[in-house]
Amino acid sequence: MADLKTLSQELVQALHLPYEPVGVNLYREGDLLPPDLPLTNLSLKSFCQALTLAGKGQTLLLARENMGCKLGTSVLGMEDQDMERYLDDGVLEKYGVGLFATEEASAATIKDAIYLEKGKTKAVLVAPVSALSELPQVVVFTADSEQVMWLLYAVNYEKGGRINLPQSGGALGGCADITALPLLQGVPNITFLGLGCRIKAQVGPCHLMMGLPGRDLPQVAAHLREMAKPIAMLRTALGQGGA
Repeated sequence: MADLKTLSQELVQALHLPYEPVGVNLYREGDLLPPDLPLTNLSLKSFCQALTLAGKGQTLLLARENMGCKLGTSVLGMEDQDMERYLDDGVLEKYGVGLFATEEASAATIKDAIYLEKGKTKAVLVAPVSALSELPQVVVFTADSEQVMWLLYAVNYEKGGRINLPQSGGALGGCADITALPLLQGVPNITFLGLGCRIKAQVGPCHLMMGLPGRDLPQVAAHLREMAKPIAMLRTALGQGGA
């Protein structure tokens, strides 16, 4: 397998990605934190923002206090409280900003998301794949819809068939859909993100995020190499050439 820096550069070049692939590692009770990397002292708006910052080259080792969004820290298992306390606080509760018709619909969206075991995660590493020495637990791509299309082709290159891409319903996209789900179920997924995700991460209106188990990254890269011909075909048809 190529080293991760080379692998990341290959993916960026093959798909013209605006963000580097990002690796995510969660450190649970009893895990040793990276010895040469201090906890960041930045105060972020959300886990989604950490993903985009890492996609632009930053390496972030984050404790709960630095993550900003209680929904994200709850999904990632960094909170020891039940979600009930966050449903109607006027900030996290989505009914209050007009995204759902009823409080029940808002609460159901938050309650039905995928969560890691509460209170068991002490820190999360969010870093460019190129900065890592080993495959991370999850790899996240921030990309436009065409680039995500190629990534999904690469995931499905050998077996074909239907790909199930469960959605959280307009909230918890970066944390639940593309981090917790690939980590817990070992499958890839995409997210269209949500209002809070997009505001805090400042991603473009045509961008999605995609997460996959880190172990799948070398195979995805290999499949993209195999698909060089159709990728070039589309670029030629759209007048993009080799740029």
